[in-house]
Amino acid sequence: MGQPMAQMREDVSRSLALNKDLQRLVERALQLDQGMKVGWSRDGEPNPKQGEMGIAPGLPSGARLRMLGALKDCVGAFSTGGSFTLEGHAGDYFGAWNNGGHISAERGVGDFVAHSMSSGRVVIRDGAGNDAGSCMSGGILVIRGDCGNRIGGGMSAGDIIIHGDVSHEPGVGMSGGRIIINGRCPPIPNGVKMSTLSTADCKKLNSEMADPTLEIPADAVCLVVDNNSMVNPVLPQRKNSGSWDGIALVNSGGSNPPKHSERDTMVLLGERGGECEALGLPLPLLPMREDGKGLNKGRVSKQPFLVRTNPRAIDLVLLDEQNLNQAANLLKEAGGVVLDISAIPSLNSARLDGLIVSLKGLVGEDSPIVLLSDLDDVERLHLLSANSDVDACISRLGDPSGRTAASALPLIGRSAAANSLARDGILLGLELDWHATAHDLAIACSAGCKMVICNIPVTGVTAINQWLEEQAANLEGWLIQLGIVSIDQLTRKHLRAINNETAATSGLRLSGYGRPLPHWFAS
Repeated sequence: MGQPMAQMREDVSRSLALNKDLQRLVERALQLDQGMKVGWSRDGEPNPKQGEMGIAPGLPSGARLRMLGALKDCVGAFSTGGSFTLEGHAGDYFGAWNNGGHISAERGVGDFVAHSMSSGRVVIRDGAGNDAGSCMSGGILVIRGDCGNRIGGGMSAGDIIIHGDVSHEPGVGMSGGRIIINGRCPPIPNGVKMSTLSTADCKKLNSEMADPTLEIPADAVCLVVDNNSMVNPVLPQRKNSGSWDGIALVNSGGSNPPKHSERDTMVLLGERGGECEALGLPLPLLPMREDGKGLNKGRVSKQPFLVRTNPRAIDLVLLDEQNLNQAANLLKEAGGVVLDISAIPSLNSARLDGLIVSLKGLVGEDSPIVLLSDLDDVERLHLLSANSDVDACISRLGDPSGRTAASALPLIGRSAAANSLARDGILLGLELDWHATAHDLAIACSAGCKMVICNIPVTGVTAINQWLEEQAANLEGWLIQLGIVSIDQLTRKHLRAINNETAATSGLRLSGYGRPLPHWFAS
């Protein structure tokens, strides 16, 4: 049985408060060139932390932190060069996405330690769970004690050193790097072979660790890639979801205010019941762009974008498997986060809580956090959103199944209703695989999705300004046509299917018929 939700929320609150204190301590310690100790009283008596998560994210170069306690998930993640030592044990994703830090735990840790580490060092002195060092692309992971299944799975570079026994499938799916085992090793999977560690390499690694208790013996087993038996899986290609050409917008008999009435197209992200200052989207749109640099003229200066590099204070950063280990640097100036959870293996509510605490420690506690995943993952996406402190969740259209865009609408609507997302103030959104028009924005809002992500068809700032102006004018035009003054008044009653195929896949009322098909209501 997991922890009660109330206890989990209390742990999250304590963790956020601790990270806020740590940020202040780190800044002061760096100025004085001092280390920090947390978990002891001023008299030096043990006062260990208990149950905190997501602690000490993104420690910068020069920061030195020692902590006493039994912590939960995602501790010491996203480090960019600092030093963190835990006198105690931790949960999953300890030292994950490390990018140059020296992270260590005196006791054992859970699953996915040093996951996706690109550089730096992680040292565990009392064993680790499953998937240690998975997806590493650099750095050194050292574990004294036994490890679970799939150690080094999917790694592409770096070194993993184990002073103990390893369990099933060591190195499965690895494409580079080395796994050095000073202990018992089970039968190895396809794509992996046993090799010998040269005397020079052994001497070099021992010199780098500078710890006699962790020295590698000459007869240690070394696992490397076997290119002759390696299988490279080919993932199925995503199929275009089509468009909403088969869906019409109709006036459902509203109050029909004067055409000169002001029209509200604003979406507020991150209100949280009025507790935080919300990020305003002038349109129900978050345009995607690789780089936020240069977006400083006209309408684009007030329009938040979803970017991967150089975010402005109003932009959200898209974090996925390609750039998660850069999160500490990317979020320094950003206004919020869109986290692609499809990039994170075996994510559950407890692990997500730790990850969110870490990200808020980097971007700011009041900044919006948005989850993104594929349409075929919508039920898990909504369940995780309902159980975590997020502001919105977005489903990505287009997947290998070939599911149409129209069929996505009732699928998202039913799942959102089952998880009470509207009650909790969690916005729904869609990532379209085509360039959205004002007509598309109105359809999405009518279906309950108040935020649309899409690429834009133009590049220059002047052209982007013009495109945004066109979308704004056309969206206001649709509100006039539909007899309403706000996108908040758009409901499913404004949608009609204009052909039998769209009606069959979407469950929308077929134009000319009064009742919808049961797609929106079926359990």
